[in-house]
Amino acid sequence: MTLYTIGYEGLDERQFIAHLTRHGVNVVADVRKLPLSRKKGFSKTALKEMLKQDNIEYLNFRDLGAPKKLRDELYQTWNYDRFFEKYLKCIEDKQDILEAIHGLINSGKKISLLCYERNPEQCHRKVVAEQIKKLDGNGLEIKHIRSGKTEPAVSCRQ
Repeated sequence: MTLYTIGYEGLDERQFIAHLTRHGVNVVADVRKLPLSRKKGFSKTALKEMLKQDNIEYLNFRDLGAPKKLRDELYQTWNYDRFFEKYLKCIEDKQDILEAIHGLINSGKKISLLCYERNPEQCHRKVVAEQIKKLDGNGLEIKHIRSGKTEPAVSCRQ
């Protein structure tokens, strides 16, 4: 089984949908704290409608979003290691949500975690994916969709 992740930075609506459909994704799990975007089509309601047209389900998991305080600190320090360490502590009590996503994967859904950042190594969604992988125990593979390619996760946390 595979868990995908995608960031919509640099993608228009057409490219975004093309990436998802190319990989057979049928559920987008939005892990943004605020599912709003200045980019046309990527705010919660518009995104849900866009995905629906291609038979892709939209689920919002805003409780897995990075708290504003952590994001603000990151923008001041650019210390991603510290950001991810603190973010991991923030989601320690969110196991039920991680288990729900894991359950969807086990039910045969092809899920992609969604956030803004193109580079998963600079996004909290990589931590979410890694925590879901820990729940799996059966070799769940994490693949990041970017630049028209699917790249295996490259993280020291795996």
